[in-house]
Amino acid sequence: MKASLKIEESKLKRWEVYSGETVTAPVIVRLDGRNFHRLADRCGLTKPFDEKFHLAMVETARDLMIETGMNISLAHTASDEIRLLFLRDAHLPFKGRIEKILSILASYTSSSLQNRLREIFSYRSPLSFDSRIVKVNTPCEILEYFRWRCLEAFRNFLNSYAQIFIGKSETFRVKGRGVVRKMHLRGFDICMAPSWQKFGTFIYWKQIEKGGYNPITGREVKVKRRRIFTSSIDPSSSEGKKFLKTCF
Repeated sequence: MKASLKIEESKLKRWEVYSGETVTAPVIVRLDGRNFHRLADRCGLTKPFDEKFHLAMVETARDLMIETGMNISLAHTASDEIRLLFLRDAHLPFKGRIEKILSILASYTSSSLQNRLREIFSYRSPLSFDSRIVKVNTPCEILEYFRWRCLEAFRNFLNSYAQIFIGKSETFRVKGRGVVRKMHLRGFDICMAPSWQKFGTFIYWKQIEKGGYNPITGREVKVKRRRIFTSSIDPSSSEGKKFLKTCF
């Protein structure tokens, strides 16, 4: 009886045809909020950008880096997206099993953000994220990917403000510089907008030196500790390029 049950279980286990699919580092996991326009309406988010919501997304990314036990090298969030960089194979959880990585990160992101929105906006409806693997192979591809996502954030920034200051019909087929010029004529200078609206926010680890005390030697010592920091910066600028290279 036990032998037949084991045979049956082995057969059924083989039907889980994708459970053994794996990925190697470096890899980026992209998480996207599902139907967040409804969430925005129910929370009464400020348009075009709500700082409280953005800070909730930043704190959710921090949770992913600190609380999940996964060795995430860098995170970036803009709008309802979060991107997570796993730099080395040793950092990938579950031996790189794709189904495990994606399902756990999506569920943890959903629950973490939901808790924060409940506290800030009294939001009590379900929310969800989908997740996908972005396979990158070199440091150059990592930089290229994050620059691309920041560029998308900037385009969204321009479009969102243009619809307010210019109108949807007047911005149709108008290129970026033209949109900026039209908004400037109407009194909106994009340079005055906060950087997080334009480029999102990076969440990253940084080593800091702290003073300590060695009770054995009785001497003051310097110790290094990893801490989470955040930065909103244009990754296509020279300063932004240098910043990204120091993050991994």
